[in-house]
Amino acid sequence: MTTNIEKKIDEIFSRLDEIEKRVGIQPKKLSDFLEDSYSIKDASKVLGCSMTKVRQFIKYDFLDTFKVGQKIMITSESLKRLIENNKTK
Repeated sequence: MTTNIEKKIDEIFSRLDEIEKRVGIQPKKLSDFLEDSYSIKDASKVLGCSMTKVRQFIKYDFLDTFKVGQKIMITSESLKRLIENNKTK
C-alpha cells in the first residue's frame, strides 16, 4: 500500500514540476532556506542525524567550522555541499 501512495506522490510532484517550468517558477531547494551558519545541535536537525554524527563529520573535515567564543559553528555552505554530495538519485 505504501508503494502505491509513494507512486501517487511522485506523480503529483512530477506534474507540479512541469507546471512550475511552464509558468517560469524556479522550485525551491533546501539550500534556499539555510542560514549562514549553524550550531552542532541545529546542524544535526538539518541533516537528520545525531550531534555525535555531526561531530564525526567535523572531525573528518566534511564540514567547515569556526568558533564564536567557545561555540563551534558550521557554515551553511559546507552543509549544502555535504547534502549535495550524499543525495540519492
